[in-house]
Amino acid sequence: MALRDIMISGFDEGVTVATIVRWHVKSFDTVQEGQVLAAVMAGQTPITVSSPWAGRILVTHGREAEQVKVHQPLVTMDVEQSVPARDTAYRSHVHGPPSFATQFDRLPGGS
Repeated sequence: MALRDIMISGFDEGVTVATIVRWHVKSFDTVQEGQVLAAVMAGQTPITVSSPWAGRILVTHGREAEQVKVHQPLVTMDVEQSVPARDTAYRSHVHGPPSFATQFDRLPGGS
């Protein structure tokens, strides 16, 4: 088991929050690599966040219409041990300027 956080990052410096428009998954769903997890709005930019790996959703952070901070976890997943190492950027599908959903290892017992 490897816990990974998917975070929204890569926006202009002034963008500090994103609004969750729609969840496409819920806690404990099994997802495939590339599956859409959520649609969010960062400023005027709609973004589709997809999963960089296959695995199981443990936690979705935030509710629809709620704002989440950029660089804070959007989704925490349980993935296979064979996923890339810490701090690997994953490009999400963007309609507008480039953006990233970034994963980070979560150490056992840590938060």
